[in-house]
Amino acid sequence: MSDHSTALSRLLLLLPTLGVGGQGIGMGVLSSLGTKPLPLTAKTQRFVSVSEAHYDHTHHTHHHHEETPEPHIDVSANTTQEVFLGGTATLACTVHDLLNESVSWMRQVDEVLELLTWDTHTYVKDDRYHLAHEAGERWQKWQLVIGDVQSGDGGDYRCQVATTPPLVMDVTLSVTEPRARVVDERGRDVEEKHYNSGSMIELKCVIDQVPFPSRTVTWRRGTTILVFNTSRGGISVKGDAASGFLSSRLYVANATPADSGRYSCWYANYTSDTVTVHVIAGENSAAMQHDALPENPATGGATPVTSHLSWPLLLPLVTWATLVTCGSHLVLTWLTCRQLQLWSHTTTTTTASTPT
Repeated sequence: MSDHSTALSRLLLLLPTLGVGGQGIGMGVLSSLGTKPLPLTAKTQRFVSVSEAHYDHTHHTHHHHEETPEPHIDVSANTTQEVFLGGTATLACTVHDLLNESVSWMRQVDEVLELLTWDTHTYVKDDRYHLAHEAGERWQKWQLVIGDVQSGDGGDYRCQVATTPPLVMDVTLSVTEPRARVVDERGRDVEEKHYNSGSMIELKCVIDQVPFPSRTVTWRRGTTILVFNTSRGGISVKGDAASGFLSSRLYVANATPADSGRYSCWYANYTSDTVTVHVIAGENSAAMQHDALPENPATGGATPVTSHLSWPLLLPLVTWATLVTCGSHLVLTWLTCRQLQLWSHTTTTTTASTPT
């Protein structure tokens, strides 16, 4: 390297340390050397590379406004619920984006709202009521649970969130009550039944609007629960789950007057119906029950009513019975009006023709 080149290289190394005046000197030197001026070294800002995992977003929001979600009730929930008498009702209220607001359940009684629960506290003085609470991501479910539902539990309930203005959701609870009826073979309600002594007592009870699995069906005579496990009688129960229907029959064989009384059919302890049973002793009573003549054991036909009495002695009774019963349009249990009229005419003619 020549002496000229060596001197130029050393001069270039000294240029950054020179001030403003130095720049002038340097430029003059460079001009005298016939070369172009070189740019000065620029000062740059150092940057540090940071991974996403170490980036603090809370301090670098870049002044963006984030909206806070407001609480709201899930309105897709069923606002009408039906439950059978004695069942369990669960009224659900799901609230999304609930912050610190309180949730309560109330019941509307007449025009007054009665407080039942507030947050997780229960205020109603009834052990059948309690609150069940579940929580998930951005939602909370507040469930009012009512056990052993009674008919008086039906009505309107309200879930309320203590926002301004408050959020509300109304739920209607409907209670389905089973109904027991003692009926005859045609399905008509019956209050009294008559039986002959020695016959079979058969009572039928139907219970409508029953949930399945169903509760127990029992028969009572007075206050005594009947349990037949002998040849004298029995109890049968059958049901149809599709129609919510139960049918029960009570049988009592060889009935006696002592079996008379009030019989009742019960579905659990919720509903019942009662029938009065009359067991009539004697042959005459049996004829009254069936509105027919008693049969003659020998011939199988009707036994004449004069088998033990002569017609002359029976004439006044027959004539009186004909006038009173037929005139009142009542049905006789032994003889029809036509039979009485014919027999009365025959007896009168015979008596008139008999010589004294």
